[in-house]
Amino acid sequence: MRFTDILGVIGGLSLFLYGMKMMSDGLALVAGSRLKEILEKLTRNRYVGVLVGIVIAAIIQSSNATTVMAVGFVNAGLMDLSQAVGVIIGAKVGTTMTGQLLTLKADQIAPLVAMIGVTMIMFFKKKKVNHLGQVVGGLGILFLGMNMMSSSMSPLKDVVWFRNLIIQLENPIFGVLVGTLFTALIQSSSASVGILQAMAAQNVLTLGQAAPLVYGMNMGACVSAVLSSIGGKKDAKRASLLAILFSTIGAAIFITAGIFIPFPDWVASLTPDNPMRQVANLHTLFNLFSMLLILPFSNLLVKLSQKIVPGEDVQEDELKLVHIDEHAFGAASIGIAQVDAEVSRMHALARTNLEMAGAALLNQDPSNLDLINKNEETVDFLNKEITRCLVRINRLELTTSDAQRLSSMYHVVSDIERIGDHAQNIAEYSATCKERNASFSEEGKAELSNLMERTLKILDNAYEYFMNHSSHMMEDIENQEQAIDDLVDECTQNHIDRLNANLCDADSGLIFSEVLTDLERVSDHALNIAEAAVYHV
Repeated sequence: MRFTDILGVIGGLSLFLYGMKMMSDGLALVAGSRLKEILEKLTRNRYVGVLVGIVIAAIIQSSNATTVMAVGFVNAGLMDLSQAVGVIIGAKVGTTMTGQLLTLKADQIAPLVAMIGVTMIMFFKKKKVNHLGQVVGGLGILFLGMNMMSSSMSPLKDVVWFRNLIIQLENPIFGVLVGTLFTALIQSSSASVGILQAMAAQNVLTLGQAAPLVYGMNMGACVSAVLSSIGGKKDAKRASLLAILFSTIGAAIFITAGIFIPFPDWVASLTPDNPMRQVANLHTLFNLFSMLLILPFSNLLVKLSQKIVPGEDVQEDELKLVHIDEHAFGAASIGIAQVDAEVSRMHALARTNLEMAGAALLNQDPSNLDLINKNEETVDFLNKEITRCLVRINRLELTTSDAQRLSSMYHVVSDIERIGDHAQNIAEYSATCKERNASFSEEGKAELSNLMERTLKILDNAYEYFMNHSSHMMEDIENQEQAIDDLVDECTQNHIDRLNANLCDADSGLIFSEVLTDLERVSDHALNIAEAAVYHV
């Protein structure tokens, strides 16, 4: 084998891997945050989850990315293991579409396809066209690399040490091990199978020799999921383990069955004159049959993962990001989903503080003040850390809708932090009332209770609208905010009347006015949160 042939293999492999990544990234950007919404809403049933996993992996041409996304959503609490198992199994089937794509005879038009893609990237300003250009250009480069790699591999048939290595692959255990290690290195089963297709096209190896490599490649592709779960919750680790268990059990079944059933020979008979399609069909049918055999027992698979990774997550110091794993920020959709979960945690803490502060004030019982202060410290920490994470995600290439959502998230996080400040103010007023033995009149208590109830309601509605964009809610939220403003004016006038009638003292009167101001400001921030949703709907 000449040195130029070696360079051809290396260059072809480089183009092939780059084209695959370029196409996969472009497809992910074209799909954008819709992938997140699909995964969140359509995975309640594990069988539907399988279909979702197949479709998404086929769209973005990567089971790794789909599995990592599922692991990230499990870590963020947006998906449980029973939902994730279907997506992970389906992703293994969906990713085999890449191999089928490579069997198309596109050698002659590959340069033209690449040129069209490059033109779309360089000469068009619209992001959607640029992203579509990445898909088209990546596809062209993929085929160019495949053609270059395949033609340069032909002399391998005459290399003695390589022939001896291929003979060793007839040992299925050795073949699985080589396939696992190689794919773990390049972290893409689609790319590994593509290399096998290039070798098969030059008759460098038979389908029987390729079969254990394919089984191992499915196992090696799980490395990305394992890496993404490092530092995450136990369920995230279990989710990555599900991918390993599925591929390992599938390989064990096929290796054992291969002793009695000539599966590769049967697959080869389907397309006897097309070695590339034989490898692609083997990859597809292996994952498809594994899915059909293992999916009915997926609940047992989940239980097995829980046995291997036992126990619950230890509740640590509150000053920690619970849902965000920054190792997964390579994919914008995962980062945004995790930030959503962390912001929801921040909102829940601020809302809880507001409710506790109101109860403490009305009941003149500041016993929860320490807890409120601790929660407020966590809210301040989350404000800082979530903002830092938003800056990191913003550096990634984003779709227009994702970029708009991130921009609005900056404002929402700031508004929630300010709501927490107002809640703490009200809590401190309760302590002041206790110290000064100040109390409100029954009319004043009733007004504050009514105003607090309305403020909590608009806060809930505004955040629900921001997260879910519920139809026709915005007008109602605006009406609620105006009603609170009117109520504050009414309460202020009633308060002045009570002061003039000596029905309340100066100390409690001053605190009453401050509380009105704080609650009015909370309603303003709630409206800001709802308005932030308008910018990215």
